[in-house]
Amino acid sequence: MKIELTVEYNDGTTKEVDAVFADFVAFERTWNRSVTKFEEELRLTDLAWLAWHSEKRTRKTSEAFEPNWIESVSTITIRENEEGNGTDPLVPTQPIG
Repeated sequence: MKIELTVEYNDGTTKEVDAVFADFVAFERTWNRSVTKFEEELRLTDLAWLAWHSEKRTRKTSEAFEPNWIESVSTITIRENEEGNGTDPLVPTQPIG
């Protein structure tokens, strides 16, 4: 389970960020919402939080989500990965079985 994101910052720099299982678990614990509901209702805040949490988890940022980190972001997009499942966070990234 992974969402591949591209974060573009206000200064024009971009960064590729992968939200992985640990980020999804943290999301569910923090927001008390299941990631399985992403198909029904995926919010911009959700994508931003996942990108930020991944950056925080990997120690690539020490900024708080709000207001510092979120105010530095221009846009976040979901990347298509090689398997073509970049837009569906619930599709496994590894073959099962």
